[in-house]
Amino acid sequence: MASEPGAGQLNPLNPNTYKVVQNVIDDVASLFPDKFYHGGSDEVVPGCWKTDSNIQKFVADGGSLDQLLEKFISTTHPYITAHNKTAIYWEDVLLDDTVKVRPQFLPRETTILQTWNNGPNNTKLITAAGYRVIVSSADFYYLDCGHGGWVGNDSRYDRQISDVPGRPFNYNGGNGGSWCAPFKTWQRIYDYDINYGLSEEESKLVLGGEVALWSEQSDRTGMDGRIWPRASAMAETLWSGNRDRDGKKRYAEAIGRLNQWRYRMVKRRIDAEPLQPLWCLKNPGMCNLDQ
Repeated sequence: MASEPGAGQLNPLNPNTYKVVQNVIDDVASLFPDKFYHGGSDEVVPGCWKTDSNIQKFVADGGSLDQLLEKFISTTHPYITAHNKTAIYWEDVLLDDTVKVRPQFLPRETTILQTWNNGPNNTKLITAAGYRVIVSSADFYYLDCGHGGWVGNDSRYDRQISDVPGRPFNYNGGNGGSWCAPFKTWQRIYDYDINYGLSEEESKLVLGGEVALWSEQSDRTGMDGRIWPRASAMAETLWSGNRDRDGKKRYAEAIGRLNQWRYRMVKRRIDAEPLQPLWCLKNPGMCNLDQ
């Protein structure tokens, strides 16, 4: 199930779907000893399903797209737990507006949800429903944001003065083709409080966070610079916290550590992108906006 071309769609009504999925899960589970298995299930695009004659009949007889996904999840979830692994799914499986499953198909003791939409709001929805959560909010933790669109022949870029009235794209706050623009700077990542707005009990269900770098416009040639040192900013804030003992955010002092860490990575032949000019590293604090 994928929203982009190339991957194809799985038909939940086709018995061969489950033979393939079970074989894949068995193979992966045998290779990796982890206690978790990511089952995906995000961004279901039902258009392909609706072209299948069996699914058309299923819907005509009173079935729903939600029930199709429920059939898939209820059948494949045991494939994962049979290997003594906890299933991780993207939040869509519970929260999507188009296709989702009811909570009874997602046992809380063997299910973790990974959130990527709507920042703290979806983290709240997931924890309030009693699920453990991994936070990967696109508003903070998506490293590929802000690099434009990957589809070609896009006439929206061909605007020399202004965009089509009422449709900002290149000007006036438009996203330039990147749905999750703007670029997520290290400071944006560092300042994210993944427990924001949660009760004490809900916060206990937050397992941690994960940055994401999707591969539409990323490969091994530029991967180091896209990931580092921004992922290091997340590492510090999740391991050590982003506040001092008085509760004040530590981003003013963090830049010095991250600058030094970036140069250490470069010396180790990791092509981490620069955060500031070298002068700033040699003159600590002089490049801060607020002195």
